[in-house]
Amino acid sequence: MAEIKSAFEIAMERAEKIGSFSKEELEAQKWEEEGKKTAAAFLNGKIETLQEGLRQIPPEHIQAVLGGVSDILLRNIVLPRDPHQWETIRKAMQGLVEIKGSIASQVMPQIEQLLQNYESTMNHYKAQFKQQVSQKMGGQDMSAMAMDAEGLNALASMQDEWNKLSAEISQQFEQQLEPLKAYLR
Repeated sequence: MAEIKSAFEIAMERAEKIGSFSKEELEAQKWEEEGKKTAAAFLNGKIETLQEGLRQIPPEHIQAVLGGVSDILLRNIVLPRDPHQWETIRKAMQGLVEIKGSIASQVMPQIEQLLQNYESTMNHYKAQFKQQVSQKMGGQDMSAMAMDAEGLNALASMQDEWNKLSAEISQQFEQQLEPLKAYLR
């Protein structure tokens, strides 16, 4: 069984790690955090461009800052499980093109195509699954099924089946997305 750690124990472990960092490593970590804040401000629309957020960064710390920016932008390029995610995904892609230039410009169309394929694949399987569920239910109303134990078990079974199927599809697309994102790190 896994050991459960208290917040205090976790904080103490972090303090020990920080104590083992050199002054340069601590400084780099501080500037990387600054980069993460800049990327968050960009994604949230508080700044229009990353260049705007990077103007005040001393040249000797720009690499650490860009590392933090990249990290946050890449974390926001995800499989779109909800259509509302596209706005953030596209903004993150735009930010990566802004800081990485032609390397990102070459990869972004592939990433966008992959994400669109994921979305259409999920929509296709969802429609197909709904049709199968409807056929299995023989026209029964779901709310009527939920009123008895047998119907409730059938609905739970169908939900489990969908969860397994969608997880399998997501995993396949994640395996394709990760190398593209790793190329941009």
